[in-house]
Amino acid sequence: MRQYNRIIAVIEPRRSEQLALKRAIEFAKYNPRVEITALRLVYDFSADIHVLNRMSEEATRQDVLATNKKQLDEMLEPFMKESPVKITPKAVYTRDIAAGILAEAEHDNCDLIIKAANNHKVLDSILFTPIDWYLLRNSKVPVVIAKDHEWKTGGNIVVAVDFSFEGHRGANVALLREAQQLAMITKGKIHLVNSASVVLPTIMLEVPHYAPEVFAQSIVKEHKRRILEFAKAHNIPEENCHIKEGMPDEVIPEICNKLDADAVFVGSAGRSGAMAALIGNTCEEIVDYIAADLIVLNNKTLNSEKD
Repeated sequence: MRQYNRIIAVIEPRRSEQLALKRAIEFAKYNPRVEITALRLVYDFSADIHVLNRMSEEATRQDVLATNKKQLDEMLEPFMKESPVKITPKAVYTRDIAAGILAEAEHDNCDLIIKAANNHKVLDSILFTPIDWYLLRNSKVPVVIAKDHEWKTGGNIVVAVDFSFEGHRGANVALLREAQQLAMITKGKIHLVNSASVVLPTIMLEVPHYAPEVFAQSIVKEHKRRILEFAKAHNIPEENCHIKEGMPDEVIPEICNKLDADAVFVGSAGRSGAMAALIGNTCEEIVDYIAADLIVLNNKTLNSEKD
């Protein structure tokens, strides 16, 4: 189980409110050992204009970096006065913002990356990869997509579990352990959520006296058996288990909003390329439809946990 002691909060200067930094400070309220790096990634295309010689390019980069570092220091000043937590400002020049965030996370040996939620359009994901999508797929540590809401002591924390095949069992346990870590420091309540996706086999439609509703009921019943079995093995009360027929991107937001959840833990398959843009992952499909923070562990995160 990971300890959230070193946190990167991604600073985005165009935002009027730095939600990532605010959420990192909230973590620090529950854990006094937290150290926050307020990370500002900087890029200015003018520094890469080929007519400049190398010395001019480097001088331009340093000038841009110094300007952004000064702005970052000024922006952080009120936060540092109000909060006793250690906040380290860091401005880094990079051509690739998303890769730069992950490089700094690895360099600083951080436990968590926090970034404010971005509202992205489906078409955009086909044309280019937004920063938050890249982070969700490639980070080796959990990524928090922070929403504009206050955490509550004793609030509800949701874990989206998947029982579609046996290989997901380890991922379910890893998600639960991360959620339990957060619940321990916030005195939160763990809830398990599972969607029973009923896909009717085409061949069954030709079977005489076939009843689709009976088939659907059997699927839901099996999912309920699995979630209760999982809950019992990990001391989760039965009343904190929620299952409903439907697709994950419909069921998870509905139940999370009904529970008024503070945070939702979701696994990401970490797909990439054109197929990922067309198919999408559950975490990317629901990010715009829940009011809670989304905390994502992808395959790389899960593998690093095992190591």
